[in-house]
Amino acid sequence: MKIMPHVALIGGLLLAACSNPAPKCADKPTVDLVLQIAHEEIVRQLGQPMTTQLEMRLDAIRTTASDSKTGAQQCAAQLIFKGPAGESKADITYKSERTDQDGRQYVTVYGL
Repeated sequence: MKIMPHVALIGGLLLAACSNPAPKCADKPTVDLVLQIAHEEIVRQLGQPMTTQLEMRLDAIRTTASDSKTGAQQCAAQLIFKGPAGESKADITYKSERTDQDGRQYVTVYGL
């Protein structure tokens, strides 16, 4: 009977080692995907010619929630646009998670 707690502990450690949480809010893969999604949305709204001189970056990146079961990260940030007309900012939120099928990162952006 003394073996059972050790088996449960080892099994729990193996499961924890196998989990693959989503990249965090400020990790480069997450930031790159957020900027790609934002760029695609701006191109959709304004057209490609209007976006050629537009630079975007994220600032004030924050983790607002983490799901310990799925590894998903809820995030907030300021999306800063810089172009010939000057600079503007928009508050956005986004979620970084992994797909069930192949574990790829999946990012959803809100507030564009």
